Amino acid sequence: MSADTTSPLTTSSGDDAAAPGPAPYLELAVQRSPDNIVAKWLWSPAGEIISRKLKVRVGGSFVWPPPGVLPVTIRKLVFVAGGVGVNPLMSIVSHLAEKFDPLYSTEFLYSVRDPGDGKRDASNILFLDRLSGFFNDGKVNGHLRLFLTPGDRSGDGEGSGNVIGGNDGKVTELDLDFSRRRITIDDIASAIGKDKESAVVYICGVPRMTDEFVEKLTSAKGLGIERHRVLYEKWW
Repeated sequence: MSADTTSPLTTSSGDDAAAPGPAPYLELAVQRSPDNIVAKWLWSPAGEIISRKLKVRVGGSFVWPPPGVLPVTIRKLVFVAGGVGVNPLMSIVSHLAEKFDPLYSTEFLYSVRDPGDGKRDASNILFLDRLSGFFNDGKVNGHLRLFLTPGDRSGDGEGSGNVIGGNDGKVTELDLDFSRRRITIDDIASAIGKDKESAVVYICGVPRMTDEFVEKLTSAKGLGIERHRVLYEKWW
């Protein structure tokens, strides 16, 4: 977890074998932002906010399963995350990890700003430790690729086992290599593979990156994927 983000503690029903499972919970990743009244409050000392009641509004179509697509027709899931855009994708992948289904093959392309020499460890890249654990522990069937980029937009990677990518470096404490470049449409096309009729793509990142990939994936001059199979959300 990045030093600039925090997640509230969650509760479960405990280890009782007779228990029906974890209690429903809501997990948030909130970037430190003193000028944002909501973020500022959520970054208050734990003793000031634990057990406080919150009103949360839920909505939107960037969800799993994807609207208009029967889950039984899906075999390939491709997630493309740019920076903080990993948040909603992490939610979906966490659900998939809890409800493991070997029918789904998952490719997760995660690009993030390079923390710099000496700082490339899981604690400086949001959710990286949990993501790599899902794939390496077999809770999610597929591969994680990490891209580190020098600017605001994000970028490829590989590692041993089920975590694959380039050979530009290695993330400290994880057996996970990365590529020092941005994600390209060719990376996404490779992740989708030949059977695009059974694939669903989720993209979340800055507007320019998101718009570019959605256009190239769905246009007749691009990959020509049915538009309802490409879901996207932008962060600003």
